[in-house]
Amino acid sequence: METDLKYYILLDEKGIKKSCGYREDEDIPEDVKMNGFLATKNEFEKLLNGYLRDPQTGKFKEIPPYEPTLDELKAHKKAESKATRNALEVKPIEYKDNTYDFDTDSRDRLDIALKALSVQGEGATIDWTMADNTTATITAADIMGVFVTSAVRSNALHEQYRSTKEKIEAAQSVEELNKIELGGRE
Repeated sequence: METDLKYYILLDEKGIKKSCGYREDEDIPEDVKMNGFLATKNEFEKLLNGYLRDPQTGKFKEIPPYEPTLDELKAHKKAESKATRNALEVKPIEYKDNTYDFDTDSRDRLDIALKALSVQGEGATIDWTMADNTTATITAADIMGVFVTSAVRSNALHEQYRSTKEKIEAAQSVEELNKIELGGRE
């Protein structure tokens, strides 16, 4: 009878399945036959559906949710902090009552405009569409001011990230790690 069939399956040291199962009436790989657990159909179905077999007691219980290590949590927190810094670096830049887009394409366009205005000489201007879609007449000096403002902001963001990263690396517990704000503020 098929319900009486048993299944060979390899389990890891925690009792979690680590191989597919083989019916006992099939051709079973030697390592599975020698080192595997011979499970009833009901036990086999449990092993396939989120249960483990406790190596000490032999009892079946649900596999507990994965708990990341402190080092894994630290790596994730550092990546989040870096992503926050990177997102803030491309936010629009305010300079002389205008707000300039500052993503990669916008920076490239500003650089090209700066070169073009520099070649035209002092007093050259260009009409520029701002982040709010208004238009302003700007000079090479204005564009340089935007780049200087962005460099100052970028430096502050990188200093903040370094400080946050140091705090993350120094955290001794999950609770301590969770208290660290991503901008470096606590």
